[in-house]
Amino acid sequence: MVKGKGSVRIQRKVSRRRYLRGKHTYTYERLYVLIPKEFHCLVEPFLNKNLKVEVKPKNGHSIEIICTPRENVSAPRKHPAKTTA
Repeated sequence: MVKGKGSVRIQRKVSRRRYLRGKHTYTYERLYVLIPKEFHCLVEPFLNKNLKVEVKPKNGHSIEIICTPRENVSAPRKHPAKTTA
């Protein structure tokens, strides 16, 4: 295997949630990409941060997943001056 490259598998998990005391079920699907151990040191700075994800087809036979940190676009909060009455 070439250094800096690895192989991963996209995994699917189907979850079922019951509601109305078990009368009905809500089913949804999640896809997971597991990161190989050799890349954990590269991924660690991004843990517990909001990431922007882009998925692009590449060469028709592969995909490219790009994760970048999201910018904080919220406006700074200004508290009104306290009035003394």
